[in-house]
Amino acid sequence: MAVFGAPLSDGDDCLNRVSAAREILLRVEEEVALGHVLPTTVGIGLHAGEAVTGSIGSSLRKEYMVIGDVVNLASRIEKLNKQFRSRLLVSENVWQSLGENPTEAIPMGNVQVTGRENGIGIYQLA
Repeated sequence: MAVFGAPLSDGDDCLNRVSAAREILLRVEEEVALGHVLPTTVGIGLHAGEAVTGSIGSSLRKEYMVIGDVVNLASRIEKLNKQFRSRLLVSENVWQSLGENPTEAIPMGNVQVTGRENGIGIYQLA
């Protein structure tokens, strides 16, 4: 899991998310092509929203945590990559905040995800 915009935002959190995800996919492809790793498929799911963030634990061991519905939904979007045979899926929240040309994505429609009564808009970027 990677977090963008917490604890501070630079205003381009969704763009940064997508850029990092694309870089991860490119890097995996390069490492496979060079024979540094076995053929590997990576699936990434991105969502944006409010979460509870902060350090928890004791003085001996602290951990930065991010919890909330946004985290759960991102995880469920990531799992949809198997169903769609894709590598990068984003929620409509992320897609709308990018300001990119819609032809760069494949709209997957409203998709039902576990734990949601209504489907959510999903776009395939890779």
